[in-house]
Amino acid sequence: MERIFSFTRISSIFLVFLAIVSCGGTKAYVVTPEPTLEQQSAISKEVCLKKFLLVFAKRPCVYFKAERDNNSGIVQYFLLYEIGTFDVDLPIGVSLKLGETWYNLKRTNTDYSDTIVITSAISSELIPKVGESQNIGISYTNRKETTNYTLNSGQTASFQSNLSKLIRTMESEPKLNINKK
Repeated sequence: MERIFSFTRISSIFLVFLAIVSCGGTKAYVVTPEPTLEQQSAISKEVCLKKFLLVFAKRPCVYFKAERDNNSGIVQYFLLYEIGTFDVDLPIGVSLKLGETWYNLKRTNTDYSDTIVITSAISSELIPKVGESQNIGISYTNRKETTNYTLNSGQTASFQSNLSKLIRTMESEPKLNINKK
């Protein structure tokens, strides 16, 4: 009986270790050179808007993506809204509330893979407002309904920190050298 208990205990510890190792790795804030597109891109960590059962089904989540055009040096920032379950209604877009003002973000892409990811451009005028705002809300609209989320203070701090860290990461990255033949 002790042997079975010992084996169960060891296998439980091993499974916990695997879960920690597999969930610990992230590609957040890693600049990816894309020489065929002549750009560099990086993503931030995610901020999940609601959680169920502690760990499981923690979507929808939002995160930032930055893309630098290597020719012009212009950096474009995007807000990515990831839906955890497949939404049967067509997504219309995402809005961002900064303070008391709502801003409709221009949808640039919708990725239909295992989850739906809506990519929306963030204008350069909104970036400083994200860092200054104490009240941030996110709204997702499909053809059937609109869902609003108000970020709590911890989520707001993470949201602002993710954007500022992504900006610093892109600014510190050297220009990509592309040799054309």
